[in-house]
Amino acid sequence: MNWHIKRRDFYLFSLKLILLVVLFLLMNFDKNLNADYPNYLANYKNDWWQFEFGFEAISFPFKILEADFSTFWVVVLIVEVFLISILYRNNAVFLFAFPNLLFISQGFLGTQVRFGLAISLFLVIFSFFYKKKYFWFLSLLPILFHNASVVVCFLSNSVRYLLNDKRSIFLKRNVFWLGLFVVASVLLSLLMNHILMVTGYYYYVGTKYQEGKSLSSLIYLLISLLLLLFLLARNINIKYSEYVYLSFVMVVFSLIFAKSSVISGRFTLVYTMLEPFVLYYFYQNIGKKKYFFPIFIFYCVICYIKLITVNFKV
Repeated sequence: MNWHIKRRDFYLFSLKLILLVVLFLLMNFDKNLNADYPNYLANYKNDWWQFEFGFEAISFPFKILEADFSTFWVVVLIVEVFLISILYRNNAVFLFAFPNLLFISQGFLGTQVRFGLAISLFLVIFSFFYKKKYFWFLSLLPILFHNASVVVCFLSNSVRYLLNDKRSIFLKRNVFWLGLFVVASVLLSLLMNHILMVTGYYYYVGTKYQEGKSLSSLIYLLISLLLLLFLLARNINIKYSEYVYLSFVMVVFSLIFAKSSVISGRFTLVYTMLEPFVLYYFYQNIGKKKYFFPIFIFYCVICYIKLITVNFKV
């Protein structure tokens, strides 16, 4: 029996390794088709240091060694894949995650590499240090790779006040903090254009990036919210992963900022990284039961139907 368990684990590990290689190859697609690649290349060659300090710091040794940019680029993608392998170290969660990883492989992970690095690093830190007193300090490290991760840092620390892995979101204390969080987020959303102007992102104001999310994206987020509410309100004795609670906050935040597609869209992508944990815990606690299994399958179809829109580049 033990041999069968070990053999199964070996097969799952082998499959995971193969899928990670596939993911890397998709991320490392034709540079002529990568809209952001020329900007990173010019910054590297001209030593402009126009990006965040953390990203520039990891490029510095390559410049000292006079390595070409393609070598540095490949190493960055490998680091992303390595962080993803740590994040989804549970083989079952990884299998739930792979369709989403395919969906974001050539955009979020293969093009927006600074944001991809920042979020992957943050989620790994969140996994290992969420309950530590110094988590708030470590959660600031990803900001060195992309300043937009400051929002994710804020949301993750909000989870400590909003939700607890042994309690229901409908307890009076949590409802109060949740209401406060929603009000604060709504106020921020109303000031979004002004904030973008002040922080130097004025080129987003008045463009398609501020026109709002599509109807399909809104439906997807609303369905995700309903699933999360069902999970978190169903039984206060069930202990979920901290990622499930962070997912709830991320979806609420993305919905509040729905009129700002550049904000909501970016943090919907973060939820895409978290969604496999939601699926895993839904399946473990509810999906295995006959009555809810069709609901679970239906939600999986909704989650992964976005793969139809993917036009992979090679």
